Amino acid sequence: MNKEEWKNYKRYGIEHLWECENNGWISALYDSKVLSLLRNIPIIIKKQFIKYHKLRFKIIQKPVIPVLEYVVTTKCTMNCKNCNTLVPYFTNDTHIKAIKFETFKKDLDTLLKSVDYIQLFGFVGGEPLLNDDLPQMVEYACKQRKIKHVFIATNCTIIPNEKLLKALKHKKIGIQISNYTHVKNIKGGITVKHYEVKDLLQKNNIKISNPHEATNSNNWQTMPKIYPDYQDVDEVIKNYNCCSGRFCYMLSDGLILQCCTSVYMVRNLKLTETVKEEIVDIRNAQNSKELTKNIIKFLSKPYSQFCHYCHFVDMKYGLPCGEQVEEEVNA
Repeated sequence: MNKEEWKNYKRYGIEHLWECENNGWISALYDSKVLSLLRNIPIIIKKQFIKYHKLRFKIIQKPVIPVLEYVVTTKCTMNCKNCNTLVPYFTNDTHIKAIKFETFKKDLDTLLKSVDYIQLFGFVGGEPLLNDDLPQMVEYACKQRKIKHVFIATNCTIIPNEKLLKALKHKKIGIQISNYTHVKNIKGGITVKHYEVKDLLQKNNIKISNPHEATNSNNWQTMPKIYPDYQDVDEVIKNYNCCSGRFCYMLSDGLILQCCTSVYMVRNLKLTETVKEEIVDIRNAQNSKELTKNIIKFLSKPYSQFCHYCHFVDMKYGLPCGEQVEEEVNA
């Protein structure tokens, strides 16, 4: 790695790891005395943090992934208008129906050979509890030494069964629960069971995070307009540096992607060659060394080519969470 490559990796790899460690929604998913200390210490500690990871990287020669979310399905029990994964706009042909455990295991085994460790590994959808193999996946992820923390994001329309509850009792686990109790017109007569799920998790001493609680379920925003367009790079970088998507790397059907919105783009839009070049395909990597190199390059980028597809115009903020659209449409 030359000086310029190291500069990029330090900024967009290691420094993103630092930012994730100090990011509220992420750190709320797991307890850490170290994190509590980091939030109250001088900037010099950040420099030491980076020096430590630079030395670790030189020795191990593998990257750290701050946050990686594994898409177990894009199907969902809800149909939210401003869904950040754009679930209502998938078609039956473009949905990821349900990843099987053996596929997940193969993906994870391949990935872990090529990284130093993953700080926070998530199971997401759609609604991940729709996947019957989720308990097996959770148990397997928690056994991996290279995975430090595990989380699941759920909309609380499905109560965890006994098999899943057993898997969720691991010390690495945190559950992000959404509160959609105000939403009444969910398709198929589905009801939100937020308080039942919350109570069940608490009784089983499973750590929970509820990002809607502090805002009374009014912290959503309209989604950017999604279409291919090569926007001004300075504007794209500005938007990228303000976007939570810079933290939320996805592993979707064997592909490492920038954010949850890019999962929709890959499966529903015609991508430019420039965007395709950014994608890391773990299932078709020649070997673990090649995959390591591709992941470092991915983590070192100053912004994502997918950002050219996002147009932040006429944005509205502080919207009620979970407003439903009447039927699935293809955007």
